[in-house]
Amino acid sequence: MNRFERKMVNHTSPTGLTESGFSIIEMLIAICVISFGLVSIAGVSAYVSRTNATSNILGVLTTTAQDQADKLRGAMWSINSEDPKLTIGGDVNYESSDDNHRATLVDTPTAPLPAGTLNVSWRVAAGPGTTTDMRTITMKVVQVNAPARLADGVTITMIISKD
Repeated sequence: MNRFERKMVNHTSPTGLTESGFSIIEMLIAICVISFGLVSIAGVSAYVSRTNATSNILGVLTTTAQDQADKLRGAMWSINSEDPKLTIGGDVNYESSDDNHRATLVDTPTAPLPAGTLNVSWRVAAGPGTTTDMRTITMKVVQVNAPARLADGVTITMIISKD
C-alpha cells in the first residue's frame, strides 16, 4: 500500500461483527467542501450573467453612437451651408442640450434584452486649434432609466472637416 491509499477503519461492534467505513466527521467535511464548491459556482454564474447583460447593453450604446457619428459625418458643412446639427454649441448632457444637438431612439431592439429608450446628445466645438475648417464633436449615449453601473453611458469624440 502506498502513502496515498486510504486504509479502511475496521471496528468491531458489540455483537462481534466487524464494521468498516468512513467516520461521521469525514462525511461532514466532504459535505462542507462540496457545498462550498456549489455555492461558489452559483456566485460565479450570477456574476457572468450580469456581466453578459452589461456587455450587451454597452454594445447597443456603442453601435448607436457609431450610427449617430456616421449621420453627423454625412451632414452638410461647406462654405455655403451648414447643417444645424453641426453648429457650434450643444452639450453632452441630454437635458442641457438644444434640439439641434440631441436625439432620442425609442424601444431599441436587441437580443436577448431590449435596451429601451436611448438619449443621444453632442457638443460641437471649433477646432482643434484655431482652424475654422475642423470641428470636434463629443457625443454621449445614455440609456433611459439605466442601472447604476451604466449610468454614464458611452462617450465618443471625433473630428470632422469642412467639405
